Amino acid sequence: MKVLWLASWYPNEFNSFDGDFIQRHAKAASRYSAITVIHIVQYGPQNGVYRKKTEIKETGRLKEYVLYFPFKRIGIPLLDKIIYNGKYYLTYCKFIRNYFKEEGIPDLVHVHVPMKAGVIARWIKKKWKIPYIISEHSSAYYKSVPDNYFNRSAYYRHTVFAIFKHAAAVTTVSGVLGKRLQEIFRMPSFFVIHNVVDTDVFFLRENRSPVFRFFHASTMDYPKNMEGILRVLAKLNAQRSNWECVLTGWGTPRLSQMAASLGLDKVIKWTGVLPHEQVAIEMQSAHALVMFSRYENFPCIIIEALCCGLPVISTHVGGIPEAVNDSNGWLIPSENEEALLETMIRMIDSYAVFNRHEVAKDAGDKYNDSVIGKQFYSLYQQVLTQTAPSLS
Repeated sequence: MKVLWLASWYPNEFNSFDGDFIQRHAKAASRYSAITVIHIVQYGPQNGVYRKKTEIKETGRLKEYVLYFPFKRIGIPLLDKIIYNGKYYLTYCKFIRNYFKEEGIPDLVHVHVPMKAGVIARWIKKKWKIPYIISEHSSAYYKSVPDNYFNRSAYYRHTVFAIFKHAAAVTTVSGVLGKRLQEIFRMPSFFVIHNVVDTDVFFLRENRSPVFRFFHASTMDYPKNMEGILRVLAKLNAQRSNWECVLTGWGTPRLSQMAASLGLDKVIKWTGVLPHEQVAIEMQSAHALVMFSRYENFPCIIIEALCCGLPVISTHVGGIPEAVNDSNGWLIPSENEEALLETMIRMIDSYAVFNRHEVAKDAGDKYNDSVIGKQFYSLYQQVLTQTAPSLS
């Protein structure tokens, strides 16, 4: 089975973490199908890129193409946008034609995030009669999310609606997102295929710090509510001793200055951005994961922590309740700093209620690449044999 993945988000030289969860899905799916990923890098009409380049990587049955096209800004925003989008789609279509000529026609097209790759999938369907499926990963279908689907242009909304309408199947990484898409796009059904964890990297290792250690990893931007976490850590510091917190990700001078002003320098450690292998090592030496997100879909960091045996404190948003329950963590309302403080104290005092080995085993059994890869393969078989997708 040959499946062509068209990824709107994917790791590239501008952002090595952009859509890295899609890349992990691709690796899982390639265990059972021949997967080719094509990603045309979207750096935006406000930037200039002056070279054409194609990066090719082949690992087992996974082949990845990441393409960069040259674009020189004129300086007139509307004209730049028109020219940029024209070059983007021209690059995409030309590459697809050449790929089909050299490699043959795939059995199926799999789109990750409908805009803009879904436009190409519809073109392929019309020209070569190849069905396509969509995997949506975005939280942008809720009006509370900045820059959401409903704030976009009529053209954008119409195009996304058409892409969903003509898909042979739709997958989401959480059931709550799938139901939301059903409401908006009147889809008859959807499949839930959760994010995947590399359990060769993220696994239980009894290497915990002698001091009770909380761990947090994120982009540390608005959705993650880092300011709220820092304020709560300051309150915890006033009430308890013999704890620490490791913060991994895109910390900023503003956040580090805020932490210093709150007197947190002795109890927190900023690691900066770390590769996945080092994130796993940090998790394996921690006691619990702390997230305080304003909104989420189905965060990889939470299921990676669970595979390391870490109980999770997180907000009750998005698909997180599908992964976190009383056996492996506690959920709190978004923005409720008092609830976060109380739950962190409870975690320190009642840590023994969690069985780290059971937490790690249960998560590893659900989210490993073999399980997720088989789910994709089963879906591909159903679509290609025209079996009606079952309701999630």
